[in-house]
Amino acid sequence: MTLLKQGHIRLAELEDAPDILSIYNQAIETGLATGHLTPIKLLDVLDWLEAGHLERPFWVFEYENSILGWANVDDFHGLPTFSDCVEVGVYVCPENHRRGIGKALLNRLEKDMTLLGVSHLMAFVFQANKSSLALFDLHGFEEWGLLPKAAKVSSQQFDICLLGKRLKTEV
Repeated sequence: MTLLKQGHIRLAELEDAPDILSIYNQAIETGLATGHLTPIKLLDVLDWLEAGHLERPFWVFEYENSILGWANVDDFHGLPTFSDCVEVGVYVCPENHRRGIGKALLNRLEKDMTLLGVSHLMAFVFQANKSSLALFDLHGFEEWGLLPKAAKVSSQQFDICLLGKRLKTEV
């Protein structure tokens, strides 16, 4: 519990990019946590951070000057009719899984998105990624759809779950 009490969540800065990259590339290695198949580059993360803005923030969980996890939201479909819907990404370094960091990041994300008037949070998760499914389930996400064999990793096909949560917004 000390980690959660002493750690804090803040908006990401460009200086956080190497840590964000490391966490994301570790997720890529699992083969079931992201759509990328090969490690990405630091420039990719810098582009993500530079593209972020107050309506679509990028958060990090920091503990003793180390980034242990991060979360972000992206526009869903990038079309104006879906402006109140966001796609959620949450990544935690493997040695800190199941320590409450993902839940803390989702709590912050939901609070900020509610204040910004976002009505729907969505996540696309490999059905075989039981720990991510459990995290989103604990946070009140429901399965809104299934994309059978929509992802291919090392010539093996995997189902993708569309998870969602409707936020209570004052509109």
